[in-house]
Amino acid sequence: MVNNSHITTIGGGTGSPTIIRSLIATGISDISAISASMDSGGKTGQLRSDERDRVIAVSDLLRNLLALISQQQNHLDQVTAFTEMAGFTDGRNRNLGYTIYYALLEKYSKDFVQVQKHLEKLLGIKFQGQAIPVTLESANIRFSTLLGADFSGEHELDRQSMSANTIKKIWLDRPVKATPEAIFAILKADYLIYSPGSIYGSIISNFLPEGITEALKKSKAIKILVSNLVSNRNQTHRFSPLDYLHLFQKYTKLEKPFSVFICPDISESKFDRLYQKIAATYASEHSHFLGWTDKELKPLSDKKIDVIKADIFSITSHLSRIRHDPEKLARIFMKMIK
Repeated sequence: MVNNSHITTIGGGTGSPTIIRSLIATGISDISAISASMDSGGKTGQLRSDERDRVIAVSDLLRNLLALISQQQNHLDQVTAFTEMAGFTDGRNRNLGYTIYYALLEKYSKDFVQVQKHLEKLLGIKFQGQAIPVTLESANIRFSTLLGADFSGEHELDRQSMSANTIKKIWLDRPVKATPEAIFAILKADYLIYSPGSIYGSIISNFLPEGITEALKKSKAIKILVSNLVSNRNQTHRFSPLDYLHLFQKYTKLEKPFSVFICPDISESKFDRLYQKIAATYASEHSHFLGWTDKELKPLSDKKIDVIKADIFSITSHLSRIRHDPEKLARIFMKMIK
């Protein structure tokens, strides 16, 4: 079954690829996956540092692009060989996939659309949409905290994920323009999905380039927020559904930044009872399950936001972590997206 809806996702990390895979499972083949390009941590940070911050981060971009390979294609020998190669990291912590992508960006003068077409020819496939960087101009995030400290770089966001020094404000270290493709993807979307992930690093940072909030204001899309499953101590500790709304209102500049809120169907207290060992593991990391009672969700319903409580997670066999389940999310999107 083919669904002709135009879907735009905003986010990166592991959350957005999960959403993309769930959408592809519903038959959707026109997905625009927008991701931030300001990451300064890990292998991406090392590459950007080597280039003296003259290049964008492509980690989330490449993850989203690989997620756009349909299940019917991702078992092809050449696809398997490429993804294995793209995931290889050498002894100097250089990732081969990022290196290849950067080389193609240089070959095509930063035209990421041509890079994607090149990879389609190389692999003999057709991606189920387009992976889009929110900007092609190099920038880094900066943020201030409730204790009055200022930090620069997403690596600091990650480094302090267990800190009680809660983030108060985020901005870019220089003004940059959004890519025309990102703006167009927002304007043409029938549905716009904010993916789960680092609330500031993967989601909010996408609203900061010039042109994005204006596009969101003009967009006629049904906007959907898929909530995170667990908190970050310095970002979403004791976050309520209303906190989500207020944060998105602040950075999208919209009174109603989303009209659908998808969250787990159990509260934090019920999760703690059902999964005591897993809850204790997360608690040792200063993290907790993000699930709410009907009473806690009522402020969203009162504002005419459709709250969908559903079974949306599974538990990994490795280390017993909880993750959004693409098959379960696909069932929700199947009913929602016409």
